[in-house]
Amino acid sequence: MDLDEYISKLKSESATPGSGSASAISSMFSASLNSMASLLSMGKKKLEAYNQNFEDISGNAVEIIKKLRKLSGDDESSFQEIMDTLHMDRENPERKDMLNKAIKKSAYISWRIAGISMDNLNNSLFLCRYGNKNLITDSIAAGYMSYTAIHTSINNIRVNLKILKDIEYTYGELIKIKLFMEAVEETMTAIKEMEDAL
Repeated sequence: MDLDEYISKLKSESATPGSGSASAISSMFSASLNSMASLLSMGKKKLEAYNQNFEDISGNAVEIIKKLRKLSGDDESSFQEIMDTLHMDRENPERKDMLNKAIKKSAYISWRIAGISMDNLNNSLFLCRYGNKNLITDSIAAGYMSYTAIHTSINNIRVNLKILKDIEYTYGELIKIKLFMEAVEETMTAIKEMEDAL
């Protein structure tokens, strides 16, 4: 699906694609901007100490984007699976188990998007600090795109946990979210401080 087709579907009455899928797309743009900033930082004499870092960020971008593209589609499918299960007959004895499995599958996909986006966010901070200063606004933009993708993914997990009938799993997820988001906010605060200094 090309971008025009995706946007047309996203703005339609269809519930899919939704915010989870769109968050993966946002993170793809983040990885792309980080790649550009890295490529345009390489070969600069004042920055040569970081050339390997720049090479790694740009070199990994293709694989990151490939993973996020797949996860965008996976998120659509998993959301549809949750909706289909919710519409099942409540008297169906398999409904509860199927719904729990669908929610856990969705959470796994959201965590993968959030995790990759956190890598993008860390790359953005690195480029803000050590990359080509002429591209710092691109690195900041990449950071915000990742930050949005992370929050979207985590919010989707939180919402789905409210209908999950597994207290132990839910408790574990909420602890993971708390620790993960502390690291996210710390990283984003550092990017915002560099933005404020512009």
